[in-house]
Amino acid sequence: MMSEALTVRTAAFCRRWEIRSVLCAVSGGRDSMALLHILCHLSAETGLRVSAAHFNHCLRRTADRDELFVRDWCRAHGVPFYAGRGDVRAQAARSGTGIEDAARTLRYQFLEETASAVSAQHIATAHHRGDNAETVLLHLLRGTGPQGLSGIPPVRGRIVRPLLETGRDEIDAYIAENRIPYVEDETNRDPAYIRNRVRSEVLPLLEQISPGSTVRIAAAAALLRDEDAHLQAEADALLPEPEDGCIMLPVPVLKGQDIAMQRRLVRTMARRLGVTPTVRQTEAALSLTSGKIYHLPGGLEAVRLPHRLILRRLPDLPPPQLLHTGVQYWGPWQITLGTEPAGPDALVLDAAAGPLTVAAWDGTGRLAVENGSRSLKRIFQDCGIAPEKRREHPVLYADGKPAAAPGAGVDWTLRPKKNKPVITVTFAPATGKET
Repeated sequence: MMSEALTVRTAAFCRRWEIRSVLCAVSGGRDSMALLHILCHLSAETGLRVSAAHFNHCLRRTADRDELFVRDWCRAHGVPFYAGRGDVRAQAARSGTGIEDAARTLRYQFLEETASAVSAQHIATAHHRGDNAETVLLHLLRGTGPQGLSGIPPVRGRIVRPLLETGRDEIDAYIAENRIPYVEDETNRDPAYIRNRVRSEVLPLLEQISPGSTVRIAAAAALLRDEDAHLQAEADALLPEPEDGCIMLPVPVLKGQDIAMQRRLVRTMARRLGVTPTVRQTEAALSLTSGKIYHLPGGLEAVRLPHRLILRRLPDLPPPQLLHTGVQYWGPWQITLGTEPAGPDALVLDAAAGPLTVAAWDGTGRLAVENGSRSLKRIFQDCGIAPEKRREHPVLYADGKPAAAPGAGVDWTLRPKKNKPVITVTFAPATGKET
């Protein structure tokens, strides 16, 4: 019978991955209810510790109905139940992502937190073979590499997917044989969602054209997953671990690889710092020439120096600050503003420059020089201020325009006049001080 075969296969999966306690993610739909039923059966036979979790996305009028359904089923069958909910639309607005991505982020965050709270070793989701084929096709349509074409992994961290090699027809048969109730999410039929159209239109058409397509797509994904894992292991062996939010890769190591491995190295560097770059962003970082910088999403910066490529997490910059006479602190700097001659490193300006504000360089601006003007970028370059240090380098502004910068000098028009009052500004490291 279908029930026995599916239960045996799931038990083998649990033995292979040493699953002894599991939090089952349950939406109330047929797939997750089938999985929960199987796990409960195994619990009675093997002692597997099972609990259930439902996340209410609060996006549908029937959302509360689904939560209540799962809660009642778990109560009737003695399964510990945990519920959560979140503001998906607010999350989408904050993150700049779509509703589906925001919902997934909140859902998995809830599952991870709940699993930790109840000491569940693993989190089980009900993804099946059809879901895997859909994912591969969607990644292909959006543009992807080997990792995207690898589909859904059976295990990622503590997320496990016992039904990943199971067909939808097998799940339907299991539901019917065991008379398992479930609820229908009406949005699963909404053609506005591209995944729904792939599920209801594209995959059935492919099965008409070439029966067994779904099985073969999932099998191809498994092969690619193995090959991707091999290539990833090679990339991992070439890269150092991040230190203080920074990874440095020697250029000879990078250039010693073919273009496929070069791309993978850059992607891996970024992922280790918490960002997954697009193909375009990866190529932009790879194409940097010495002294150039490229800003990646998520607060990362790629910097190319003569002998190394650096990816680093950018520090939070202190806000602009109006300076006053005396000592003050801004970011990593102690700044002393006075009206008397100071040491050789002091910036000296005509007092008529007026109130001064210190701020991080924003990548623009010019300083007047004796015979015209020069960009701050060029001045910093000529003064030997490293490209990776320029973003946080302090600049003094007067009336919103650059007036001076340590290591770069003072705007020619604001230099002190003979026998006229002056403003002196000295920068020193703020060692041991609160900033």
